[in-house]
Amino acid sequence: MTAPTDTHRRAALRGRESVARWRLRGAVWAGGLYTITFAVLSVVPLLEPGGPEWGSLVVMVLATLGTAWATLRLRRGSRVAACALLGWFVFTKLASWLITGQPLWHGAIWTLIIGGALVNGVWGAFELARVARESADVPPAPAYATSRRLTFGERA
Repeated sequence: MTAPTDTHRRAALRGRESVARWRLRGAVWAGGLYTITFAVLSVVPLLEPGGPEWGSLVVMVLATLGTAWATLRLRRGSRVAACALLGWFVFTKLASWLITGQPLWHGAIWTLIIGGALVNGVWGAFELARVARESADVPPAPAYATSRRLTFGERA
């Protein structure tokens, strides 16, 4: 391959990596918001009129910790964490619809924002892995023949 072709491939890969990381940042934000939602809802079992519901509290705390862990793994580009967060989001939305009878459009704006960001995160995680695989095939940029830095107007 010629040097300009490799240069163009490196630039294209850097651009794709940047977009993938942007998608991941949005998903990490949504995962953090979803974690905060679970953290706030963890207090509800303590406020029950008949006394605290310890079983519900443990389930909510475990859900909060699991969501936080997956969000932290997503920050590093984990595809498993991205899929797990999206699956957990869909599961909890369907569970609230089936168990409590809440309509699917209940909280539609937040559902679209968080769900869209998590879908974007799955896309970003898979794209980041694809960029890492493809960048292994592109040779590194050539280094200068001299180790000294050239000044303005000086030729190599």
